[in-house]
Amino acid sequence: MSGGNQQVLEDEIIIVGDKIDIVTYQGIVYRSMIEDRLTGGQFLVGIPNRKGVFMNAVEGDDLYLVFYRESGRYIAQMRIIAFESRGNIRYMWLELMTKAQKNQRRAAFRLPIEFEVKIFEIEDNNEKSQKNVPKTTQIHILETAMSRDLSVTGVALLTKKQYELGDEFLLELHFDRTAVRVRTRSTHEKSNSTMTMTAAVKRCIPWRTTKTFNTGMHFLAMSESMSDNLAKFVLNEQQKQIKRRRMLI
Repeated sequence: MSGGNQQVLEDEIIIVGDKIDIVTYQGIVYRSMIEDRLTGGQFLVGIPNRKGVFMNAVEGDDLYLVFYRESGRYIAQMRIIAFESRGNIRYMWLELMTKAQKNQRRAAFRLPIEFEVKIFEIEDNNEKSQKNVPKTTQIHILETAMSRDLSVTGVALLTKKQYELGDEFLLELHFDRTAVRVRTRSTHEKSNSTMTMTAAVKRCIPWRTTKTFNTGMHFLAMSESMSDNLAKFVLNEQQKQIKRRRMLI
């Protein structure tokens, strides 16, 4: 099928030609497109790349597929089941593991809170195999910043570096109280003080008279459980701040 075909298949919400985000369990976001589809929820997707280096796609890996409609943002869990080459282009077949669901985002209340955030640059710069797929993905820490506020959609940071709008990074949010760590390879989650996710720069301007920058980061393609865990943390911290203010009155 042609990638430009916008026909809805079998009353499914995912359509051939959709531009999509592919989110790995390491939190790395890639961009691709639905090229073809078989009955039974199997989709052909071009293997995406970042900065010219292809995604490390492994058969059996699970990932999230994110796409958008006028009614909102949708997310589905997929599994890589096979690979296919058409000419010089390499594709992967994804099998739908969960029904695509609308990702309900709550009102983005901004919680004033300070905690440590480590910013990592994602680099797929390892040697490629003969199939043009990198062996591993490396991350390099750029700096440790402090947050100014937090919401379910993003975080404001005071950074030493000035970043370009649209650049994507891996963030480690180190809360000063118990939160939930989203593990990269399993649905098992345990109480911890760290949350890891990918984010894009939406704002980066000089901060007052200091040699720092007010940097706004927008979280990318979170799973429903990750979004819920973050919302619970923000709500709990908001309630604690309200109680502390009441005690001072």
